[in-house]
Amino acid sequence: VSTQSTGSSGINAEYGEDSSHIWVQRCADGAALIALMNQMRSELISDPPLAGSYTPRHGDLCVAIFSVDSNWYRAKITKIHKDTGLIDVLFVDFGNSASVSSSDLAQLSHQFSSLPSAAQECKLAFIVPPEDDDWKQDAMSELQVLANAKLVLTIVAKVAGVDFVSLSSNGTDIATHLLSSGLVEYEKQKNRNRYGSLMSQYESALNDARKNRRNRFQYGDFTKMTPRSSGTPNSQMITRVVPGCF
Repeated sequence: VSTQSTGSSGINAEYGEDSSHIWVQRCADGAALIALMNQMRSELISDPPLAGSYTPRHGDLCVAIFSVDSNWYRAKITKIHKDTGLIDVLFVDFGNSASVSSSDLAQLSHQFSSLPSAAQECKLAFIVPPEDDDWKQDAMSELQVLANAKLVLTIVAKVAGVDFVSLSSNGTDIATHLLSSGLVEYEKQKNRNRYGSLMSQYESALNDARKNRRNRFQYGDFTKMTPRSSGTPNSQMITRVVPGCF
């Protein structure tokens, strides 16, 4: 686990896999990304790729059609299903995934690969989403409301290559709000020197949810979290409809 304390303003939340696992974009990258996508799509429309001309390979950067809006997006191939012929892709500028047919893939021209992927994967530091489907959806909905604004991101730690972050929306810390609302839990960290302030903040918020019997605590306290030296929140997939902002 490495730690940082870098703050970045002007962050947009683009896609959420659950109430702790999200993908963000820097607002400053927006104009360049829009210009790239417009030019890329224009060339693909004027000179459509020939059927069968592209052979997908695992790990390739390519372009893929997203079925909901039928537009081309930059994508990375994450899995090839030989039994069905479908290919799993990650839309690298937005963070969501889809399974597509090979006919909906094409080679990415070099001129459109120079701009780095716009989506950054991160997790709300040590936040654990609920396991129950109903509460899971409620937590996700609350996150979407809070994230529908420019955000300030602070990196708390890096675990297995993923940034563990705090996100604030209009001065409200999102993780603390979700805890105080009784919608999520957190993994207690033994290293109080490193995470003591954050753990105290989380504990106070969760105690407030218990005291006021909010949401998951409406029938009392039924959770006891075990401290860990470092932790990674669970990830449960909640699918977004199209690439784009919350």
